[in-house]
Amino acid sequence: MLFCKNVNMKILTFGGTGFVGSNFVRYALSKGHDVLVYARNMNDYAKALQNAGANIIFSYDDHSKDVDCLVYFIGAMWTKDPKEFQYLQVKFPTEIGRKFFQVNSGKFVYISSIGVSENIDSKERPILEESPHGEGLKPNTLHGITKLEGEKSISKFPNYVILRFPIIYGPYSRILMWRIFMWLTSHGIGIKNDNMFSVVSTRNASKAIELACKYKSNDYFYITDKEPVNLTSLFSDAAKAINREIKSWFPFSVKLIEPFKSSHEMLKMAYDVLSRELVYSYKKAERELGYIPEDVRVETFKEMARYYKII
Repeated sequence: MLFCKNVNMKILTFGGTGFVGSNFVRYALSKGHDVLVYARNMNDYAKALQNAGANIIFSYDDHSKDVDCLVYFIGAMWTKDPKEFQYLQVKFPTEIGRKFFQVNSGKFVYISSIGVSENIDSKERPILEESPHGEGLKPNTLHGITKLEGEKSISKFPNYVILRFPIIYGPYSRILMWRIFMWLTSHGIGIKNDNMFSVVSTRNASKAIELACKYKSNDYFYITDKEPVNLTSLFSDAAKAINREIKSWFPFSVKLIEPFKSSHEMLKMAYDVLSRELVYSYKKAERELGYIPEDVRVETFKEMARYYKII
């Protein structure tokens, strides 16, 4: 167990204005950390983080040498351009890491995803993270393939942690899926499917990133909520959060996705998550990082409802 607590850090983020990044920045600021957010311009998302107390920077070279931890959030999901996947998930983080370790010996935290293991050989559930890095993984999407390639590149650095997140839910998401999910819930509509899979709240994800920054060794971890979910339980928890009742349940079969899964990365990943029932273990993170997920699902859905102006 190689972790420490109650240490204020200076943290540099790439992709800090995005969904997961902006939640982490706010969390880290609330814990007393000094957070630098690299941004290409001062857009509304950057301004909101600046107002929250973050330091927005437009060049990272001068700041890399005096931070304790660098967190790379940037990823590709919605594009269909293979070059963009390669650049954002492999080349750019590798370039940043090389520059970082020329002037710093701090921690490099690479945010990855379960996309690397969507086509995993193992039939065991929950999926454990005790195997050597990359063993048995054969991702079948551009997202997963380049994330795994990025992981392998980052793992050559002297001081790193790789965090693999499943589906993430929380406020500040610009993903249409979650807006539709909350809208359906607010209108008493639910989708029923009992296939189990892992998710993680932005609060638990942020907690894991903070712990990873303090970790004294190199490794990779799956980070999840305490319990897996299914679509039925997600809609039920969201309804509880906004004090609504699901009056109309619509059964959903994974077979409905199958004919369309090759049309987009997201559909292919959704099919894999549901059909393979991708449930992961966080026990290695608990043992090594001291990560203990909080039961905040209903509370987080309430935050999402406020963000989408549903309540």
